Amino acid sequence: MIIASGGFRATCRGSWLALVLLVLACSGPATAQPPSTRGNEVPGPTALKRVALAVGGDVRLLYPSVGGIEGGSTTAGEEIVLELVNRGLSEADPASVFQPVLAEALPTLDNGLWQVFPDGRMETTWRIKPGVQWHDGTPYTSADLVFTLGLVTDPSSAFKRQPAYAAIEGAEAIDPRTVRVTWKQVSIEANTLFSRELASPLPRHLLESSAAADRVSFSQLPYWSTEYVGTGPFKLKDFVAGSYIIFEANDAFVMGRPKVDEVEVKLLPDANAIMANVLAGSVDLMLGREFNFDRAMVVEQQWKDGRAEPRISGSMALYVQFGPWRDPAVLSDVAFRRALLHAIDRQQLVDILLDGRSSVAHVFLGPNEPEYDAIETSIQRNDYDPRRSAQLLESLGYTRAADGLLRDRASQQLAVEIRADPGDTEQKAMHAVADAWHQAGVVVDQVVIPAQRMRDPEYLVTYPAFHVRGESSRITGAITNYLSANAALPEKAWIGANRGIYRDPELDEAVARYFGTVPIDQRVDALRTAIRRVTDQRPTMNLFYSLQFTLIANRVANMEPSRSSGAASKTWNSHLWDVKG
Repeated sequence: MIIASGGFRATCRGSWLALVLLVLACSGPATAQPPSTRGNEVPGPTALKRVALAVGGDVRLLYPSVGGIEGGSTTAGEEIVLELVNRGLSEADPASVFQPVLAEALPTLDNGLWQVFPDGRMETTWRIKPGVQWHDGTPYTSADLVFTLGLVTDPSSAFKRQPAYAAIEGAEAIDPRTVRVTWKQVSIEANTLFSRELASPLPRHLLESSAAADRVSFSQLPYWSTEYVGTGPFKLKDFVAGSYIIFEANDAFVMGRPKVDEVEVKLLPDANAIMANVLAGSVDLMLGREFNFDRAMVVEQQWKDGRAEPRISGSMALYVQFGPWRDPAVLSDVAFRRALLHAIDRQQLVDILLDGRSSVAHVFLGPNEPEYDAIETSIQRNDYDPRRSAQLLESLGYTRAADGLLRDRASQQLAVEIRADPGDTEQKAMHAVADAWHQAGVVVDQVVIPAQRMRDPEYLVTYPAFHVRGESSRITGAITNYLSANAALPEKAWIGANRGIYRDPELDEAVARYFGTVPIDQRVDALRTAIRRVTDQRPTMNLFYSLQFTLIANRVANMEPSRSSGAASKTWNSHLWDVKG
């Protein structure tokens, strides 16, 4: 590299409410408490405006992609705090569309800042807005961006690996506010560079000497936690591991000083603790992934001082097995897969499991994602149609016996196994699908995956027929589940996103065109082909769009939650948050 300078619901809600009341009655202060937890409790002539934000689990790092070599995973809380203290040249808005933040503009073909050459190489150019500085007052320059890129793409450094890094050739600081990045090949993720998605910028003046001394051990520096310096709307004030973090307004934030003086992040152990704090009035916001639908409904009913805002977080799906261990063999016939999907009343699942608040998913891509409108007409639908299901099964040689079960020409019963992740929603979806297939005449063996086997890659790959689990709504997050190159084969130690061992050369080619095409109209054309292929061949059967919830107290103003899954920042407008009264 060149570097230059219903029934389910009623039962669950009752049990959750009882649990919350028990927690409220019995809980005591188990962790250190900050000096004050609410703005209106701060003494003095002028009370600070403070927002209390709850996240589930611990936050170890304020720059979570460091330590990638050790395999540490990023928690939802770490993602949220990174958004508060560090902003990129661009960030995704609530609709997952990237917008310039610290940069003057995004690189595009139209403005000439993104150039693609005949040999397949690229250049992207970024220009930093005037006046951007780090939290310690040091100017933020192109030298920081060059330093960051050299650091995170170095195989010897402890940073999370990103596939797009392999396409980067080098970077050059043209002047203090301008950097040019050269690419060995086309990457459509180029306009997300220097954001929290790719190479979130780092301060050269604080890290260069430590990085030069030892690029592996320097991931243990206190900079990554208690001494963090970023560029975001809030800067670190106090960090008590396992308990709380307090951020204060950054007066010099390039988009304007935040309206809120402080954000207190409460590090709570689990969803039960979050719920107890919310109902007790000591939490204003909850932005993580901890709440399932039933918990959110308890809060909605009991929390008079706030609301639960839903957003699509992906879809619940049945993953089909195509590996040599599949059973029954008829799984390889697309007519069979379509027949079983026609037998499921997915709208009824939405009505029962999600109180009608979501919608049927015909494809992994969420309806709020920016690409959805362009590909909607390419989706092949297999709506609930028991008659069509029976016709397809009959065409495959199955007939109903006197006991109502389907048998093949050798009088063998049609039986399948469904495994489900141990989550509550996954199990409920599995039971509902099993009931629908039983009504269609199929014998279904239901298996809940034990929690201890969720880290057993061979077990997770060698399911015989169907696996119920969540699927990302993002193109980059979901499409890799179907690529031949990502098949989780035994010679690869069962590691790979494609656990169903699905192979489709036509889909592989369409996906390669999508990721290798910069002009939007051509890229979307390739995506339409990929979506048409996935929904026609049904390597997965998407059931319904899953929901996550943002909890917002009535006292908080100007908090606009993200509506899509994708890359949308949960705190994208935190500099505009305010408190009433």
